[in-house]
Amino acid sequence: MNNYFDSYPFLLSVDEVANILGVTCKTVRHLVNTGELSGIRVGRLIRIPKDKLIEYLNR
Repeated sequence: MNNYFDSYPFLLSVDEVANILGVTCKTVRHLVNTGELSGIRVGRLIRIPKDKLIEYLNR
Protein backbone atom coordinates (compact mmCIF):
# COMPACT_ATOMS: atom_id res chain seq x y z
CA MET A 1 0.00 0.00 0.00
CA ASN A 2 2.89 2.38 0.69
CA ASN A 3 3.86 2.36 -2.99
CA TYR A 4 0.45 3.85 -3.82
CA PHE A 5 1.28 6.91 -1.71
CA ASP A 6 4.80 7.49 -3.08
CA SER A 7 3.57 10.14 -5.51
CA TYR A 8 1.82 12.13 -2.76
CA PRO A 9 3.55 14.84 -0.68
CA PHE A 10 4.34 14.30 3.01
CA LEU A 11 1.40 16.50 4.09
CA LEU A 12 -1.95 15.95 2.40
CA SER A 13 -4.81 18.41 2.12
CA VAL A 14 -8.33 17.60 3.25
CA ASP A 15 -9.38 17.44 -0.40
CA GLU A 16 -6.64 14.94 -1.28
CA VAL A 17 -7.53 12.70 1.67
CA ALA A 18 -11.23 12.89 0.79
CA ASN A 19 -10.44 11.75 -2.76
CA ILE A 20 -8.25 8.88 -1.51
CA LEU A 21 -10.88 7.68 0.98
CA GLY A 22 -13.84 8.32 -1.31
CA VAL A 23 -15.62 10.51 1.23
CA THR A 24 -16.49 14.20 1.51
CA CYS A 25 -14.20 16.90 2.88
CA LYS A 26 -16.66 17.34 5.74
CA THR A 27 -16.13 13.70 6.75
CA VAL A 28 -12.34 14.13 6.74
CA ARG A 29 -12.64 17.26 8.91
CA HIS A 30 -14.89 15.31 11.30
CA LEU A 31 -12.33 12.48 11.53
CA VAL A 32 -9.61 15.00 12.39
CA ASN A 33 -11.77 16.93 14.88
CA THR A 34 -12.72 13.74 16.75
CA GLY A 35 -9.10 12.54 16.81
CA GLU A 36 -9.79 9.43 14.75
CA LEU A 37 -7.36 10.72 12.10
CA SER A 38 -4.33 12.79 13.09
CA GLY A 39 -4.11 16.18 11.47
CA ILE A 40 -2.08 19.36 11.79
CA ARG A 41 -3.74 22.76 11.81
CA VAL A 42 -1.96 25.56 9.98
CA GLY A 43 -4.16 28.55 10.64
CA ARG A 44 -7.54 27.53 9.24
CA LEU A 45 -6.05 24.81 7.06
CA ILE A 46 -5.81 21.16 8.04
CA ARG A 47 -2.97 19.00 6.77
CA ILE A 48 -2.83 15.24 7.28
CA PRO A 49 0.60 13.58 7.41
CA LYS A 50 0.83 10.78 4.86
CA ASP A 51 2.11 8.30 7.46
CA LYS A 52 -0.87 9.02 9.75
CA LEU A 53 -3.27 8.36 6.87
CA ILE A 54 -1.53 5.03 6.20
CA GLU A 55 -1.83 4.15 9.92
CA TYR A 56 -5.54 5.01 9.80
CA LEU A 57 -6.06 2.80 6.76
CA ASN A 58 -4.19 -0.12 8.35
CA ARG A 59 -6.42 -0.11 11.44
